Amino acid sequence: MTDALEELETLVPQLPSALERRSLGESLSRVALQLGEITAAAQRLSDIFEIARMIGFGSVPEEVEKMDDLIGDANHLASLLVTADDASVLQEIERHIPPFKTTISNAVTAIKLRWRSQVTAEYRPFQSLGQLLSKIDQASTLGARMIKLNEEAAATLSVMQVDQFKAAIVKLIEKRAQLETEKTSFTADEQVDNFLTGLAQGQAKLRSVSPDVFRWLSEHDALDLFEVRPIA
Repeated sequence: MTDALEELETLVPQLPSALERRSLGESLSRVALQLGEITAAAQRLSDIFEIARMIGFGSVPEEVEKMDDLIGDANHLASLLVTADDASVLQEIERHIPPFKTTISNAVTAIKLRWRSQVTAEYRPFQSLGQLLSKIDQASTLGARMIKLNEEAAATLSVMQVDQFKAAIVKLIEKRAQLETEKTSFTADEQVDNFLTGLAQGQAKLRSVSPDVFRWLSEHDALDLFEVRPIA
């Protein structure tokens, strides 16, 4: 009994450090379980920055604020991970992971909202332009591929995974650039090219039908595809 008491008296001073080591171990275990989430979040972060660059996200104050929040939270979490050396820091990492994921989700939502407006402004016109070119030159596949581009752009709006969303945007941008090049070759005239682009966007005016545009439409038997109406 005396030996047990003596041993207990010896161990009592060590209890705080033992408990601290236990707390550290438990916190470390919990953080280790979340490392997969942290790694996934880091990859999403990389994809988000790449998407933002591709679509020009961050050009207005509201978008800048979203990106600043994202960068701030990411830097804070990275700092915690680098300097983690006790239970309190590990616990702070645990607390920071959920709001960091929320910040990422908020940024993705804002980016998709911006992308939706770009699809409407920059890709939907390919639908009407493709239909027009298909009527002008039925032997060409250019018009059909323009129509398909618009459909593919619309489909990206329902893509949920960030990495898949990024990959879809990359393909769209490449396809659009290729189709724009083919359109320029097909029209072989800057005025005609501008006229067709304006027409697809609903912005063509009668003054844009220059002699060169009129001649090109006539040569392609396309004059009867158009009607002149006054603006209401």
